[in-house]
Amino acid sequence: MAKEKIFEPTVTNDTPFPGEEQEYSNVSQSSANQTYSPATIPEQSIPTKRIAVELLSTAMNTKSRKIHQDFQFTKSGAISVGEYENGVSGEVKISPAGIAAKNKAGVTTFALDGDTGDAVFAGRVQAGTLISGAVAVGDGSIIIDGETKRMIFYADDGTPQIVIGNI
Repeated sequence: MAKEKIFEPTVTNDTPFPGEEQEYSNVSQSSANQTYSPATIPEQSIPTKRIAVELLSTAMNTKSRKIHQDFQFTKSGAISVGEYENGVSGEVKISPAGIAAKNKAGVTTFALDGDTGDAVFAGRVQAGTLISGAVAVGDGSIIIDGETKRMIFYADDGTPQIVIGNI
């Protein structure tokens, strides 16, 4: 019968966890003027990662960048989306006073005044239906008034030149 082979376990040295002091041997290096020894590693805690698993899985999909549920807003001073940097990026600012957007050229592309309801748009405004009391065209020299059912064309001095509709 063949002799049985005996297996011995491999011995490995323990490695300390971060924050635990590691014992060093008395090995040191010396030079002409100074003696160098290994430094002691200062205590450090392992940071814990915080993950909002429930919120991310049911309300938001961060991979597709889609929001799947309603969120409630709390009272806040303002919300700023983006940061204006000339030639690089624009921004949108929302506050109780209104909403304003600025493009990367620094031009305000739209503004809504929360107090007066005034709206300013730099681009095209398109709608299926527009219901309005009076519309001032251009510099205000042409007025289309739905309430009085008339159009008035004014001269440069402000006097009405052409009136179409009710007088």
